[in-house]
Amino acid sequence: MQTIVELERTAAAHWRGTEEQRLGDWLLRAAEGFTGRANSALPFGDPGLPLDEALAAVTDWYRARGLPPMIVVPTALEADPTGQALDNHLAERNRATRPGPAFVMVADLPLAGLRPDSLPAGREVRVTSEPGDAWAAMYHYRGQDHLPPIARKVLTSAEAQSFVSISSGDISSGDDVLAIARLSVAGGWAGLTAVEVNPAYRRQGLGTAITAAACQEAARHGITRVFLQVEVTNAPARALYESLGFRYSHAYHYRVAPS
Repeated sequence: MQTIVELERTAAAHWRGTEEQRLGDWLLRAAEGFTGRANSALPFGDPGLPLDEALAAVTDWYRARGLPPMIVVPTALEADPTGQALDNHLAERNRATRPGPAFVMVADLPLAGLRPDSLPAGREVRVTSEPGDAWAAMYHYRGQDHLPPIARKVLTSAEAQSFVSISSGDISSGDDVLAIARLSVAGGWAGLTAVEVNPAYRRQGLGTAITAAACQEAARHGITRVFLQVEVTNAPARALYESLGFRYSHAYHYRVAPS
């Protein structure tokens, strides 16, 4: 069974910063502020310095790049005094929790809860190796209307990735993109990110269909394990993934240094 540390290190290869640097065993990542995961320190292992000196080095590294010094803190689902030690240390030093804590969920492929007819009638799946303009226009990270230029570098930062979309298939009406997902491959795992369904087409089975289409891409790569991240407060998405056979691995949140 993959440990939290092993899974987080694997996940770091699926969504990378455009600039990365080691501090001992810690990994510092930056990408002009686009997404928390690509702009935070992964604090596993020995940083090669006493903890407070390591935290000061992390703070200096991010501030030199005009970014808030941020550390991702994975936590076990059950009480774990050892795993809470860093979080408590950061809290005592007034490092605030960033809104939006999330769960990491994992599943074995093929998905046990998937119906063979998951794609609604009249819809069409498309897969590309790059995020096309229509795909990118559907991706609203944290509600952003437009992705920054750096986003495409982050989205294509894994060993391999596929950009999956479901369209109306009706060229006469503009062939609208109705749902999207990104499927990445690295370290023997598939990662499911950037899942989004057009609000006008929700509750039509497209969430299930886009998840199925992405996981079928993973199978084409010979991958049998998939992970994803979902915000704790996103009850509809969590219910969907639970119904498809995903189970909870751990949670995580970010701690940010005072300005």
